[in-house]
Amino acid sequence: MVTARNRPLLWVAIALCLGIIGYALYAQQIEASDTDVVSVPLDPADPARETLGRLRYLGGLDIPRMGQNIGGLSALDWDTQSGRLLGLADDGRWVWITPEEQDESLTGIAAIEQGPLLGLDGEVLSGKEQADSEGLARWGAGPLAVSFERDHRVWLYAQGLSQAPSDTGLDLVELFAGLEDNRGVETFAVSAEHQLLCAERMATAANANCRLFKEGEGFVSFAVEPPQALVSRGAVPTDAKALTSGEFLILFRSYSPAEGNTAAIVSYAPDGTRRELMVLQAPLTLDNFEGLAVREGRDRTFLYIVSDDNFSSSQRTLLMKFELLPEK
Repeated sequence: MVTARNRPLLWVAIALCLGIIGYALYAQQIEASDTDVVSVPLDPADPARETLGRLRYLGGLDIPRMGQNIGGLSALDWDTQSGRLLGLADDGRWVWITPEEQDESLTGIAAIEQGPLLGLDGEVLSGKEQADSEGLARWGAGPLAVSFERDHRVWLYAQGLSQAPSDTGLDLVELFAGLEDNRGVETFAVSAEHQLLCAERMATAANANCRLFKEGEGFVSFAVEPPQALVSRGAVPTDAKALTSGEFLILFRSYSPAEGNTAAIVSYAPDGTRRELMVLQAPLTLDNFEGLAVREGRDRTFLYIVSDDNFSSSQRTLLMKFELLPEK
């Protein structure tokens, strides 16, 4: 143990479950060690600080590559059955992270397992054009949807992402009236009644940055905005998860060489009702946060966010945990 340191896609899911292809490729199991993982405070100037907006900080970790190609994490999901986090890297890999926690605080990483995403032909995806996986959404106990940039598409994978997928046939470029190569659908979330897809861009009067699928209406334009403090920084949606209440929690991030990174989490209901949950700016601990996972319990809701280090020595893979506090 490591101590500190559319509906339109539903028919494809059924076909996928009936036709899973066996997978026996080179997944890697990595055991973490005390020297690999370092705990980080929310506020380096005040390590005891816990509260940030509507969230309570429950620990964070700086996860180095551990001699492996661990990095580039662009999406995150909580797997209730295994009690692990499932990450998606933007070079076409799935990454299982087994967290260690004490009294609900994140204290370490027990193990990391990773492997390659497969294409429709059952072969490992290769090259940035095909392997730029960005968004990850779960249909309950069913398949996982993965969105890709550059070759903009959505594929459905069985649980764990280790089998060959099925193609949804969803035309993302047409749906969003155009997408840039490296600014595609990074944000994808599914609730019991809705699907939310967001492009990595700010909303404009002419073109909303998200599409929301509603029963009986299909996809409709849906604009989401970061907190006002981050509008001038150009913060864009980069991940989202649905609560059982039907609300979507949306992670925003921005970066500029002069001002560095920012991040925020905003809640949106399908009717457009909006609540700002937190804003993360310097001098607080942050990096290029791109992944958001939600873990709902009987009476408590926990959030995990992870950063994409872009495989750069000047960036970090940070994993941070928060609790969503009740409204006062």
